[in-house]
Amino acid sequence: MPSLRDLGEFEVLRRLAAARPTPAGTRVDAGDDAAVLRAQPGRDLVVTTDAFVEGRHYPAAVLAPAVLGARLALANLSDLAAMAASPRWALLSMGVRPEHDADDLVRLEAGLAAALSAEGAGIVGGNLAGVEGPEWFSLTLIGEVEPGRAWTRSGARPGDLIGVTGSPGRAAAGLRLLRQIGDASTVEDLVPVVDAWRSPACRVRAALDLARIGGATAAIDISDGFSGDLARLCEASGVGAQIDATAWPPDASLERAAGRLGVSVEELRFGPGDDYELLLALDPAEWSAQAQHPGVTIVGRFTEAPGVLTIRTADGGERALPAGGFDHFGG
Repeated sequence: MPSLRDLGEFEVLRRLAAARPTPAGTRVDAGDDAAVLRAQPGRDLVVTTDAFVEGRHYPAAVLAPAVLGARLALANLSDLAAMAASPRWALLSMGVRPEHDADDLVRLEAGLAAALSAEGAGIVGGNLAGVEGPEWFSLTLIGEVEPGRAWTRSGARPGDLIGVTGSPGRAAAGLRLLRQIGDASTVEDLVPVVDAWRSPACRVRAALDLARIGGATAAIDISDGFSGDLARLCEASGVGAQIDATAWPPDASLERAAGRLGVSVEELRFGPGDDYELLLALDPAEWSAQAQHPGVTIVGRFTEAPGVLTIRTADGGERALPAGGFDHFGG
C-alpha cells in the first residue's frame, strides 16, 4: 500500500487518470493542461461545485474511500437535480496528506466516478495538492438543460403545492448516530437512517421525469435542512409557506432514531440536515391533472405572506415552523 509520498505526484495522477473512463462529449481528456468539451447544440450549461472537508463534513475514518467519493458525487448531482439538468462532466480537486494511501485515493475516485457514470457524467480533470491539516475533496460538476427549462428558486406562487422527495431528517439522524456510536453495525434497526447519510439516493432521474411531466414552478436542494432551504426558496419567490404536520407519512426508522438521540422527529426533519432531497413548488392544476410522481410527498402549500413559514398541527392550530439550516459560519 504505497503512500502518495512513496509514489510522487505525477505517478499518482497517472494512476488516477488511467482508472476512470472518458465521458461522452470530451474532445481532450485529463492529461493536457485543460479538458476540451463539446456541449450538445442549443443547450444551456448548468455548473455547480461542492467540497467535503475532513472533520467538518464527514468524521474521519467513518466512510470507506469509495463511499466518500460517491457521497461527494451525490452532493453535486443533487444541485443539478434541483435545476432539472442532465449531468455531463466533472472536475475533481483533492487536498490530501502525503501519507495518504495511494490505493485508497484511487478507490475514492472510483466510487465517485461510478456514481457520476450512473447519471451519464464523468471526470475530465482536476487537481491534486498536498496538505498538512484536514484533508478536503472538491468537485465541480457541469450539466446541460434545454434553454429556459432550468428550474430555479424564484418561481413559486401562492397556492402552489409544496412537494418533497425522500424522508427529510433521516440523514441528520444518521450523522448524529455515527458521531455518537461510531460503528453503525451495532444499531441494525437504525441502518436506514445511517444509510440515508452514508449512501444517499440520487434524485437526478426523478427530477428529469418531473421536468418532462411538467408542473414544477420552483425547486431547491435541501442539503442544508428543510426549514432553512424552504426559507431560501420563499425569499427568492416572494412567498410564504404553510406545512401540514399531518401530511408526512409515518417513518418508524426516523422515530426510533429520534428516541435514541433524545430529540424530536420535528427537530431532525426540519432542522440542519444533510439530505440530498428536493423541495418543489408544484402547480396544483397541472399536478392533479396527471399521474402524480410516486417519489414526491405533498406536505403543504405556498402562501401570500412573504417569508412567513408556519406549520398547521393535527388539532387545527398553527405556529411558526422551527427555523434552522446548516451554516458554515454560524457556530
